[in-house]
Amino acid sequence: MNKENRRRFLSRLAMGTLLASALKNRQKPSYDLLIVGAGSAGMTCAIAAAESGLRVMVVEKDIKIGGTLNITAGQMSAAGTRLQKAKGIQDSPHKHYEEIMQLSQHTADPSITRLAVEEAPRLIDWLETLGYPVAEQAPAIVYNHPPYRLARTYWGTMDYNPANPNEDAGRSVLKTLLPVWEKWQRAGRIHLRLGTSMESLIYHGGKVNGIVAQGNDGSKIDLKARQVVLATGGYAANPEFFQQVTPNAQRLVSGARITSQGEGIKAALQIGAAFHNAEKQGYTVGGIELQPFSGRADFWAAWARISTPLVRPPREIYLNAHGKRFMAEDQPDVTLRERAIAAQPHRQCWIIFDHYAFTAGAPLIFPWTVEEMQQEAEKERCLWKANTLEELAAKTKLPAENFLQTIADYNGAVAKGVDEQLGRKNLQFPVSTPPFYALLTYGFCLVSAGGLRTNPHLQVLNDSGKPIQGLYAVGEILGAGVTTGNVFCSGMLLTPALALGRWLGKKLAREKM
Repeated sequence: MNKENRRRFLSRLAMGTLLASALKNRQKPSYDLLIVGAGSAGMTCAIAAAESGLRVMVVEKDIKIGGTLNITAGQMSAAGTRLQKAKGIQDSPHKHYEEIMQLSQHTADPSITRLAVEEAPRLIDWLETLGYPVAEQAPAIVYNHPPYRLARTYWGTMDYNPANPNEDAGRSVLKTLLPVWEKWQRAGRIHLRLGTSMESLIYHGGKVNGIVAQGNDGSKIDLKARQVVLATGGYAANPEFFQQVTPNAQRLVSGARITSQGEGIKAALQIGAAFHNAEKQGYTVGGIELQPFSGRADFWAAWARISTPLVRPPREIYLNAHGKRFMAEDQPDVTLRERAIAAQPHRQCWIIFDHYAFTAGAPLIFPWTVEEMQQEAEKERCLWKANTLEELAAKTKLPAENFLQTIADYNGAVAKGVDEQLGRKNLQFPVSTPPFYALLTYGFCLVSAGGLRTNPHLQVLNDSGKPIQGLYAVGEILGAGVTTGNVFCSGMLLTPALALGRWLGKKLAREKM
């Protein structure tokens, strides 16, 4: 080969090497980790991964981060924390796990629940080191869910406090995480795209390596990463999808954040992911639909305090759509109360009371005053007022004969001091002093029970039970049924999202090293 030919050969070889290198670099994922959703789980996952050296892209369809941290009551539960030990409480993750399984009648997922409770004390201790403002009363036993035997529920000073219900809900955790989040953004470890929705997963050769995303302006972009974590939340604000997946579903009344539309679940289903646990759906009692037929019940705008008689003893009676009582209003078991209301037509619970019961103590509707309730009764949207029981029956459109007989029977039980029909023990308040009131409430949905099936490593599984390579899920996209089963266990919605998000971020970083 002469010099000229050799020069041309080497030149072509160099050009080929450069082209191959360019193609390789173009195909190389831009990020180590792509997280879809910047809520409870997505934020802690991103922070943990960034702390461990990964380059993380977070895609969030909302115009702000935080997800349900912007609306949650902020209750967390953990056993074996520094705070418990400081108060002399002898507890352990194993005891916590056993009680969750007992309360849920072993309907919670054993492996993921165990992992969540093992990580929970590490989460609480970590948040405390970051300056999390723990309420002075915490840890405590709370009664709005089936109570634990030991004090292991926590909340922040900016979260809901029964003594001061107008405090900021759920923001204690968010405000604690923000400085750390912003630190890793400034360091270039966390990259954030707000107002960007996931349209689909990029799935080739049996592996997920990115997503197709769409901005609010309609523009589309492919985002690539070595691993993808779905932290997009549940579907509790999507009536159509909820009806499709929930057995025996009725009209959905939801208090979930409006962004809970189930996009992550639907995108995973398109590539063969497995879905489960929708049959474990539970409902929170006392939801008020301020705008009739809107399907929305804003917990913080108006909520009937009927979840437990231990906090507010009932001064009212509960009727179903047939105009009949269906439970002892002072039934102390929270789960039985929730299930009794969920079993009624349309999950409706009509709360009937008279003027004396109306003014005798703490108002029925949180956070309203008696005066605000009276103003609402004038609008006749969810609360009605009448001078006679016959008029009230007509306004509510409940069957008049049943309505009047039910109240007469109840008043008779009050007079005798014995409720032979349902066994109510608190019989201080007959329905006899006009004016009379009727409040329409619902068993409403705050979270969705169904979610993507994963293995204990949080890898998303397909219908054959095999992991979909490159795809993980954490947070409510797993479904509340995984860590609470078919009941609501205190703190076992927010805590697993935060704790498992943090655990997953660390795990993926270790695997890359």
